[in-house]
Amino acid sequence: MENQDIFELYSFWCSSCCQRIIIAAHLKGIPLKFTYVDLRTRGHHDAKYKDELNPSASVPTLVVHHPDGNKTIIRQSMTILEYFEERFPDQSPLLPPVSAWQDRIKVRDLVNIIAIDVQAPTNSRIAKRVRSVRDNVEDQEGFVRQAFTDGFQAYEALISPSSKYSFGDQVTLADVVLVPTVDQALLYEMDLEFVPNLLRVYKSLKELEAFKAGDGKNQGDTPEQFRSASQ
Repeated sequence: MENQDIFELYSFWCSSCCQRIIIAAHLKGIPLKFTYVDLRTRGHHDAKYKDELNPSASVPTLVVHHPDGNKTIIRQSMTILEYFEERFPDQSPLLPPVSAWQDRIKVRDLVNIIAIDVQAPTNSRIAKRVRSVRDNVEDQEGFVRQAFTDGFQAYEALISPSSKYSFGDQVTLADVVLVPTVDQALLYEMDLEFVPNLLRVYKSLKELEAFKAGDGKNQGDTPEQFRSASQ
């Protein structure tokens, strides 16, 4: 890897945002060194992590250790993905070429439907706040399922029935953010037959090695009871 930088990812097995980074890194051949942050024990609120690395008290955080002893810290998953794409544009490009600017817009629209319209409101921190208003788990589940439904319907409307993946026949950034979010929706036992093209694309992507590598069931810190049977 260029300049022998070390890419250290602070990660949690059940984080869809962390899974995005792992998928993209595998696609681009970027080796990751993992440091696990246990959200269940509020490891993301430990002073060393929150004060020194990520004041948002969230994951992922990517620390790029440079050979000269300096380091670059990136604290948002979409910023990390953009960094990967800009620094290693020729390694499994996740956006169409700059000359195809209209196609890049279409891919980014798909990306942001998931990253902004779906993932943000379905994030566990937000969902738990909805639940806390009336201390009602049904409020949380209804709110989250509606957010998934609205976002997935919008995504479905932009997928071509003849497209192998989210946009064309090559994996793009849209696919990288889609799959972990669909995994989260399935944890809520959602029936996704109402978005058949999205479901078709999702199933195709889950067969690819990079997406298997990013699956929450296959991480180094995945609890034994949640691990993939093949591991």
